[in-house]
Amino acid sequence: MEAMKLASEYRGSSGKGVARKLRARGQVPAILYGHSEEPLKISVNEQDFRRVLRVRGEMGIIDLVIEGEVKKECDAIIKEIQQHPASGKILHIDFQHIRRGEKIKIEVPVYLIGEPIGVKEMGGVLEHGPRELGVRCFPRDIPERIDIDVQSLKIHESIHLRDIASRYPEFEFLEALGTTLAIVVPSRVEVEAAPVVAEPAEPEVIGKGKETEKEKEKTEAE
Repeated sequence: MEAMKLASEYRGSSGKGVARKLRARGQVPAILYGHSEEPLKISVNEQDFRRVLRVRGEMGIIDLVIEGEVKKECDAIIKEIQQHPASGKILHIDFQHIRRGEKIKIEVPVYLIGEPIGVKEMGGVLEHGPRELGVRCFPRDIPERIDIDVQSLKIHESIHLRDIASRYPEFEFLEALGTTLAIVVPSRVEVEAAPVVAEPAEPEVIGKGKETEKEKEKTEAE
């Protein structure tokens, strides 16, 4: 996949005050890590960065051009994006410096595609395994996502990592091959009918009247 260019600027200082001033100018504070080098504090234009996201997604390779006191150009990938929970405004970005001839570790999103037979026709529930899978691969082989077709799954049937690993010979998966990616289980909302417990009958009082007559007769005899 061809890298997309993104301009950035070196910033020597950091802190909340600096970050606020950057964001007020439409810039996002960021940092570049990688290859045992000293992390570089940089900033990027938020709109330019969002344009890269729309075209390449979070998994794409970026040609990061750094200007200012430190000048540098390198390939990078996005490691983390921090956003405001309410406004969605981008607050901070972590980039990782990469070299195209070296393998890197990366988390790839997993998506389940389709509605299983066990859900549609049997009333089961689809349970999603890991939402991301760790892989080691060359930067050129980084996919945007891993899609798993689950339409044929019936209740108690599942898909494990070993079932799809052969489709991705360019990846070294970091999770165990027995990792469950998807499974259809019986619905848990079925409630068993509560057993009916018969209330004990009211005990019948007997002999009270007869006992009274006997006591009366005894009293008269005396």
